[in-house]
Amino acid sequence: MKYLDELLNIHESLSWRGDLHVPVSGIELDSRQVGKDGCYVAIKGFQKDGIAYVDDAVARGASAIVSVHPPSQAQPRVTWVQVKNDRRALSTMANRFHDDPSRRLHVIGVTGTNGKTTTVALIQALLDGSVRTAAIGTLGMNFSGQAKPTKLTTPEAPELFAFMADALQAGCANLVMEVSSAALSLHRVDDIAFSQAVFTSFSGDHLDFHGTMENYLDAKLSLFRKLGSDHWAIVNGDDPMGPRVIRELNCRYITYGFSEPADIRPLKYSLGMDGVRAVLQTPRGKVEFQCRLLGRFNLLNIMAAVSSALVMGIEVDRIAAALGSFLPVHGRASIAHAGDFLVVVDYAHTDDALENLLKSFREITGGKLVLVFGAGGSRDKTKRPRMARVACRHADVVVVTSDNPRQEDPQAIIADITAGFDPGFTAFHVEPDRRRAIALALGLAGKGDVVLIAGKGHEDYQIFRDRTVHFDDFEVVREIMGGRNA
Repeated sequence: MKYLDELLNIHESLSWRGDLHVPVSGIELDSRQVGKDGCYVAIKGFQKDGIAYVDDAVARGASAIVSVHPPSQAQPRVTWVQVKNDRRALSTMANRFHDDPSRRLHVIGVTGTNGKTTTVALIQALLDGSVRTAAIGTLGMNFSGQAKPTKLTTPEAPELFAFMADALQAGCANLVMEVSSAALSLHRVDDIAFSQAVFTSFSGDHLDFHGTMENYLDAKLSLFRKLGSDHWAIVNGDDPMGPRVIRELNCRYITYGFSEPADIRPLKYSLGMDGVRAVLQTPRGKVEFQCRLLGRFNLLNIMAAVSSALVMGIEVDRIAAALGSFLPVHGRASIAHAGDFLVVVDYAHTDDALENLLKSFREITGGKLVLVFGAGGSRDKTKRPRMARVACRHADVVVVTSDNPRQEDPQAIIADITAGFDPGFTAFHVEPDRRRAIALALGLAGKGDVVLIAGKGHEDYQIFRDRTVHFDDFEVVREIMGGRNA
């Protein structure tokens, strides 16, 4: 049993009322999850204030309330602690409740605008053959024998530390995780002891949250500032922000990329519809491999993972074998149909990711590229015209549609996108209904072409103002192509 005074950082507390030595059975920020003797941390959010749900938490058995608000007279019998920063307190308390699990794991954090999910999956595959390795990210939290879905790329602190404790109990020695800029800004990972951090890329996104590109970059850089002299940073040397990351470091580092100064780079490589073949130059010798991942951008992800594995001491031949058996990540340049033409589903939802996707498939197909894409509503609007410019310059035909419009009018989002097309570009169609848009694109494809359906990837839902409906790009492609072949 844990007690509140063991979990709190008293120096961060402003005041309290009641007995601090009360038993705590769990740390929760959702009042609906509070049980008997639970501690409810009432987070003051951007849209809602958790203080509104204190009565619910107490009714469910909360023994303590932690909040930025002073103790409420409406709940005189429950222990109440006022703190300076509720999210920082949440991280500290969740970590202490689970006995500081990250210090008993080798934790690798992967951050960047694009490439995080595939890179995490690759690193897990390269390490898992030697030592049991857990992973956290957009596709969930997992280790061999257990998988849990997540709502966030980097979950909230109570979920994070609880999973780490489970991973330790299951015999995991390593954890590789996606670290989002929001998680860094909102203190979710403050108490995680990272041993290694990987920088994949940096481009415009999430300005609805961060406000400026500098704020967004600074959030990413804060992960690397956490590293000490015994730790490692893995840096994409081809990215313009790579040198900026390196300047922040107080640890050892290794770079990867296509350019000659990179520590890990391809001596030769070939890209095709069956994947990538390459020979990498590394400080530990050459790594020759074949992998089923598609596209040049995935070769960068592979190099990031190889860099991480090498500094962990994984042997070159073991790395090559793991890459050979690696299965593509669902929704990341995944083939949804192969016949006269290829249909690929990808999560690309920024201009940089879209450009990488289009350029990669331009390299490996002689046919035309038909692109289906939209932009998420209630999110960074500045990327919409940038995505349009990329689309019209690299795709032969573009179909603009909806992608989780949320609280916005789908037609207004589409108007923001089409306004970004180059003057004179007419090879585009507008179809707000995503299913019809996909059907339209498939109807435009001929022998040898590639249809790229971007934006949603692994997602199996579509979010509208008043409802969320089931929608899976893969399922839609199979249904349409099945009907066509019938």
